[in-house]
Amino acid sequence: MDGTTTGIGERVVALRETWHTKKHPFFQAMTDGSLPLRALGFYMANHYKFVEQALPSFGLLFYRAPKDVGLSLVENLAEEEGLMASPGEGKEPHDHMEMIFDFCNAAGLTTEEVKSLQMGPAWWARTLHYVHCLRDEPVGVALAMQSTQEGQQVALNVEITIPSFAKHYGYGADAKEIAFFVEHAEADLEHSNRQMALCEKYVTPDLEERTLQVCEEAVRLRWASITEIYREHVLNEAEILPPGVAA
Repeated sequence: MDGTTTGIGERVVALRETWHTKKHPFFQAMTDGSLPLRALGFYMANHYKFVEQALPSFGLLFYRAPKDVGLSLVENLAEEEGLMASPGEGKEPHDHMEMIFDFCNAAGLTTEEVKSLQMGPAWWARTLHYVHCLRDEPVGVALAMQSTQEGQQVALNVEITIPSFAKHYGYGADAKEIAFFVEHAEADLEHSNRQMALCEKYVTPDLEERTLQVCEEAVRLRWASITEIYREHVLNEAEILPPGVAA
């Protein structure tokens, strides 16, 4: 695919773009260098915990998926686990979780802090919605939902994070510390395009409204998860707890 879609794909992409997290104040703060690197570290630490649940759930979809969808899932998993390189000349395999640790360490979080982090409610909601979709939703619906998530990584990294790292944070595109962002700027273009192509193949007319409902839930939850990090680590808002309960 060349980035354009027809039918249900156009409507899914429109939802993704409406709620695209590149427009969130959290990431917009990177464009002038005002976002603390440690706050981005907490974002990536939460992403690590999300991926811990999301990657195994690929197996739930694989179990019931047609062969072309299954092959796509296996290739995606192999890239994430560092068993095969992402598409592109000269690429080498990398464990994507290790790349998360590299960045979080640079942002001031230890690997143990990342592994022991407790996700907030919005991150848990997003994670459980993702797993539910891969387990229970029709195959085409699940693929559309996945495309709204991985599809955001491309513009987010190409337009916001990678240029901002170079301009304000001292990390060029070849720096090990930001390899995760560079890798996903490229790999997720291929992943989301393939997901969208398969979505258009397997979403029948009677599933279109369900597809849009699930995708809107997913993009809203992704936005809310970034808001959760923004409030805690940028605005420094205290969590509201019941009387007598310590943070």
